[in-house]
Amino acid sequence: MELYVLGSGTCIPTVDRGPSGLALSFGPHLILLDGGGGSLRQMPRLGLDFRKVDFQCLTHFHPDHVIDLIPLLFAMNYTVDFTRSDPFHIIGPVGLKIFFEKMRGIFGHWIEAHTYPLSLHEAGNGEIDFQDFSVQTRPMLHSTSSIGFRVNAEGRSIAYSGDTDYCGDIVTLGKEADLLVLECSFPDERKKEGHLTPTLAGRIAREAGAKKLLLTHFYPVFGGHDIRKECGQEFSGEILLAVDGMKLNI
Repeated sequence: MELYVLGSGTCIPTVDRGPSGLALSFGPHLILLDGGGGSLRQMPRLGLDFRKVDFQCLTHFHPDHVIDLIPLLFAMNYTVDFTRSDPFHIIGPVGLKIFFEKMRGIFGHWIEAHTYPLSLHEAGNGEIDFQDFSVQTRPMLHSTSSIGFRVNAEGRSIAYSGDTDYCGDIVTLGKEADLLVLECSFPDERKKEGHLTPTLAGRIAREAGAKKLLLTHFYPVFGGHDIRKECGQEFSGEILLAVDGMKLNI
């Protein structure tokens, strides 16, 4: 299992951080976890081929997490030097099918699947088995119908919160995960509803018994903060801070 950080930032543009996006590679699979603006462009820089993406997992429908789904679907219809035939799955919260139909109402046939099967999976609290790996989802405390993901494959596990406040469901998803990826939007003294701080992220990792913690989704207000130290007050395990272009072996 290999995890690539396509974007470690937020809706606020900065020089060094793009909006949220992760890519998970294992076996024959290339899975996108969210995909804010610039995620698709980051992929070739990391040696990732968009044509091999077979799953995209969307935690919620805010633009900084989902907007690059549009150019991805558009690119999949590019037939000059390849024609896609492999299935493509999109997993997202309740409302995914309506969301897709509204996109199609704007962009029409340019984002429709012409040469490959497209499957939309609406998820809430449950598990989907795809034979050689499984995806667990739980509701998160952010926007309406936000969900988090856990991918179990090859004897390894990764859990991803997307955007969330502290809640029991992210602790459950992260239970003894090999890697727990949590948003960490604001410093403790500038806590915002629906988002985590370093201390809260550390608490979740500690309660989950996660083996390793990766923090991401940093707003620019973190300048001058020792995020790892603040998080370490709660979690004694390894704490990593995401940067765009980072690659991790799980």
